[in-house]
Amino acid sequence: MLQRSSPLPLYHQLKQLLADRIQSGEWKPGDLVPGEHELQDTFHLSRTTVRQAMQELEREGFVTRHRGRGTFVARPRAIHSPEPKASISDYLIAQGIKPGWRVLASGSEPAPLAVAARLQLAPGGLAFCSRRLRLADDAPLGHLEAWVPPDLLPRIDPAMLAVGGSLEYLRAPGLLKGSRAERTLAAAAASELEADLLGVPVGAPLLKIQRITFAADGRVLEDFCGSYRGDRFRYRITPTHEPA
Repeated sequence: MLQRSSPLPLYHQLKQLLADRIQSGEWKPGDLVPGEHELQDTFHLSRTTVRQAMQELEREGFVTRHRGRGTFVARPRAIHSPEPKASISDYLIAQGIKPGWRVLASGSEPAPLAVAARLQLAPGGLAFCSRRLRLADDAPLGHLEAWVPPDLLPRIDPAMLAVGGSLEYLRAPGLLKGSRAERTLAAAAASELEADLLGVPVGAPLLKIQRITFAADGRVLEDFCGSYRGDRFRYRITPTHEPA
């Protein structure tokens, strides 16, 4: 119950109480959450306090709010950890989420200047580009754009863009042996295109993952950028040792 003598604000206490019901499984994904008026009456709170609690729950990905329909328990966020030999698809399956793909486009086209520089191409040089939506339970989870040097075209299997992990299309014999990846993570706001593709409002929080995959000899095999829904995706990093 709420503690009115607590130094914690009432909206925060209500948010935590409702979050506990979701995390405990009392309220399951897709369940309709009591409306603001019902919560006001149940907990004897002001409309402002209840609304602030619900906004916090939505911001933290516990609920989704739909005008005219109500507030519903959100599906749990997918969690990925960059461990060797484990793709996001593997993590989705382990969490009981069905992975999938929707290929939007693939083929050769002029690479943007920054991409061309990383792939060691002349400005305007052609490269293989793929654009895909990563799906979780048939709903968009992320938008992926990847560029591959033109000399690797004969070793690309376009049919594999729609199956397995994001690098499945590059698993020609020996191509990824000894490879390594460097990742950069950043927060971003959804553009109009990203909002349309991912089914979120313009400006919604996204997690951007920039990944450069290097061959054993140091050349770039793939220049990748993924934009993932902040309300449905978390990226977990587990250090193997304490920093000095």
